[in-house]
Amino acid sequence: MIVPAVTWSLLWQTIWVSFAAGIGVAVLFSLVILASARASDARRAGNDVAAAGFGALAALIFLIFAAGVILGVQVMLTK
Repeated sequence: MIVPAVTWSLLWQTIWVSFAAGIGVAVLFSLVILASARASDARRAGNDVAAAGFGALAALIFLIFAAGVILGVQVMLTK
């Protein structure tokens, strides 16, 4: 009888964490693009306060996105 060398719980954990991280990174970057577009539209409309707010929001979301990418790379390199 062949004994499988797979720990199923670890395999499922890898699958769901990869799925969640992929969705999370994609959603965060989409929000960066959305906030940047809103900032650009507000600037064209002459609404400087809204443009600054959306620009700051885009920068904040981008920092969260970058931290997630860096964390993912760090985890991959240490495993």
